[in-house]
Amino acid sequence: MFLLVLKSYFVGSIPFAFIFTRLARKLDIRKIGSGNVGTTNVFKQIGPLPAFLTAVGDGCKGLIAVMIGSAVGSGDELIALLVAIIGHNWPVWLKFQGGGGLATFIGGMIFITEWWVVPSLLVFWGLIYLLIREYKRSVLVTCSLLPFFLGWIHSSWTSFLFGLGAGFLMGLKNIRSLLRTTKTAGKVVGS
Repeated sequence: MFLLVLKSYFVGSIPFAFIFTRLARKLDIRKIGSGNVGTTNVFKQIGPLPAFLTAVGDGCKGLIAVMIGSAVGSGDELIALLVAIIGHNWPVWLKFQGGGGLATFIGGMIFITEWWVVPSLLVFWGLIYLLIREYKRSVLVTCSLLPFFLGWIHSSWTSFLFGLGAGFLMGLKNIRSLLRTTKTAGKVVGS
């Protein structure tokens, strides 16, 4: 189990957003735009090709972690994917400043679930976004509902618990970002 966790963490911690931003513009993605080490920030600040490469790289991290877990034993795929998301969100190479984990989550889910689950999740998130009309809050609501969605789709407590863990890990990054944004907006209003 220790080796599974170690391998999954280090696979998850490969900072593709940082790497492709450095290669494209010799910049540190943590110091531009939102400071998030993820696809959206790369897209907004650097461009579509580095963002596409970042998304593919981050998705492959989830896929590789699930393959590592699958080689160990049945059920270990979910643990490996959760640890890869931790690695992505808090990579040791970037002083634990990483992305939000969505692409890594999606990459792993493609391998461990039916083909229609990931598109269904994205549509679900899209509907919540249309209702709320705010990106970060829609992510938080989706992350909060993820365990119920996965538990219902798979009729499984294991899927529910995995969804709870994944939703917490991805939501935690958005909560911190939302609090930072709210604090900054409060200072502007109070000035």
